[in-house]
Amino acid sequence: FPDSSPDWNFDWEDDTDIVILQLDSETYNFELVLDFFIENSYPFPITIELDSEIGESESDPNWELDHDTQISAEANSNETHQIKISGSGKMCQTEGCGFWSANNNFLTQLYFTATLNIAEQQQSEKEITKKLQPSPIFGFDVSFEPLIQGKGPLVKSGTTEMVDVIVGITGNKKDSISKIDMSFRSCPQMNFNSENSKLKEGIVVGESSTNDTNSVRGSIELSAPSQHPDKDCKFIVVVTSEGNGRSYTGEMEFSVENPGGLIEDDSESESGDNSSTDIVNSDSLPTLSWHITAIVLLFSAFIRRELN
Repeated sequence: FPDSSPDWNFDWEDDTDIVILQLDSETYNFELVLDFFIENSYPFPITIELDSEIGESESDPNWELDHDTQISAEANSNETHQIKISGSGKMCQTEGCGFWSANNNFLTQLYFTATLNIAEQQQSEKEITKKLQPSPIFGFDVSFEPLIQGKGPLVKSGTTEMVDVIVGITGNKKDSISKIDMSFRSCPQMNFNSENSKLKEGIVVGESSTNDTNSVRGSIELSAPSQHPDKDCKFIVVVTSEGNGRSYTGEMEFSVENPGGLIEDDSESESGDNSSTDIVNSDSLPTLSWHITAIVLLFSAFIRRELN
């Protein structure tokens, strides 16, 4: 025969093992509401004391747990109640901001304890738990090194310079580069070589949860042809995330210098053509003088013959 002795029960309304904290993509804030029930099969009311805590996690979360601390359960009742968890998946300290990684199977656990009191005497205790995992947020940041006063290295005409492109994740989960494009603005004659860099499609960024490995770095060779004029340029890198499909752009300003001054602008070229034309016109004067001299000699000879 089944045991029909009166008792009480305390559990979640659903049997989901891991609950996802839906983080706001801008603020990383979240709010989660979980339903639980208290069942009382005793023929008299009971009082349940409730206590909760968040277990150990990668960082000490500053979260709020909101629920009733004491519930009176009527005789032969089964009622649903709620616990609300709110906070942020981002923690900022003096050395910078960190994120709760979504790479792990779960972030931490919620421990929820209920204690039965009858006539102000503790009778029994039950505990339920939930594993908590943050929702994934994807994003890339593109930066450059070295930079001096916010600008990249000076490239002289006919030479090359190396620049490091760093692609880091700004989210809380590793991501892969689905597409990467590099180009120049204002300087179409410039060339780059990225064959020996790690910056290729398919590479994974953020394999580890530690900040120093949440980026990949690749050395890019920038080259200016020997006839490149003095010019302010921009090197542009666009990286597309596999996780969210968005593109993220980084720009580096740099200058090209032609130390020999071999390249002239259009106005200088026109000035040179005009001087050349003047020289040609001055060279035509001797030809004109020869014709005049010949005419004078013929005229003189004609006059002498008439006089004779």
